[in-house]
Amino acid sequence: MPLHQPKLDNPEDLYVIKKYQEEIDWLKNPCYEPGLMNLLNEFKGKAQRELLSELLKEMKHQTIAEKIQNISFLVDTLESLKLTASDTLIVATAKKSESDGSNAWLYFFKFYLAQHREWNERSLQPTIESSIETLTKSPKNYKNIIIFDDFIGTGKTITTKVREFEDKLKEKNLKLPNIHIFSLAGMKFGVSHAEKKLDLNITCPTQIEKGISDKYTCPNEVKNKKALMVSMESMLKSKYSHNAFTGQYSLGYEGSEALFQVQFTNCPNNVFPIFWMQPRKKGKFRNTLFYRL
Repeated sequence: MPLHQPKLDNPEDLYVIKKYQEEIDWLKNPCYEPGLMNLLNEFKGKAQRELLSELLKEMKHQTIAEKIQNISFLVDTLESLKLTASDTLIVATAKKSESDGSNAWLYFFKFYLAQHREWNERSLQPTIESSIETLTKSPKNYKNIIIFDDFIGTGKTITTKVREFEDKLKEKNLKLPNIHIFSLAGMKFGVSHAEKKLDLNITCPTQIEKGISDKYTCPNEVKNKKALMVSMESMLKSKYSHNAFTGQYSLGYEGSEALFQVQFTNCPNNVFPIFWMQPRKKGKFRNTLFYRL
C-alpha cells in the first residue's frame, strides 16, 4: 500500500474505475488502484480521460512470469546460434556497484541454463567490469560475448555500453570476440537505432512502438494528441512545481512515448511521465500508477 491513500474527488469516478478494470485486465490488480484514482483526480476533462483510456488499453503490461518466458526465448536463441558454455560469456550491462535491471534478470537465466549441464556460474557475468576481468585472465577461452540488457529505450545507452566494452578490450590489447546483443524488451525505434549504429543484430522478443506517433495514421491526430499530453504534463508541472514533467522526460525520455511495464518492477523512464513521475520537493507527494527510483 502507498503511504498516502487517495480519495476520489468525484465519487462517480468509481464507475469509471470499474469500467477501466472491465476493459483492461491488468488494472484489476489492487496495486494499481491508488495511482488510477489519482490520475482521475488530476485529469477530469473529456479529452484527457479519452486519451488516458486509449493509452492504458495500449499499455504492454507483463507479469514477472511472462517476462521470464522471454528469457526462455533468449536461451532458445542462444542454442540456435550454437553458442556453447566453453567459449561464451553472458554479460549484464550493469556497472559495478549499480542496482540494475540487467543484473536482476540475469539471475533467471540460471533455471534454463542449469538444464544444459555444461553451463556454470562463470558463464554469467554481473557487470561489464567483471567480464573484462574474466577476459583478461582467459583471453583465448571466450570467442562469444552476449551483452544482455532488460530494456532498450532510445538505443543510445546500449550503443554506448557496447562501444565502451570494445574500447576496454582494445586498451588491453585483447582480441575482440563475436558480440551478440540480447534484450528482454525495447522500443522498436531504439532497437533499430542501436542495430544501425553498432552494425549488429539485436535479439529482442518484445518490441514496443511509440504510444501516440506509431498508433495513429493521421498526422493531425498525432499532433493533437501529443499536444494534449504535453498540456497534461504542464498541469502536473504547475501543480507539483516539478520541471521534470516537461523537460527531457516529456512524452517519455527523449520523446520515447513508451507504454510498457512489468508488474512490481522499476518503471522505464521512457514511459509517459504522467504514469510514474513523482515530485522530489519536500512536502510534495503523488500517487502514481507505476513507480521508479
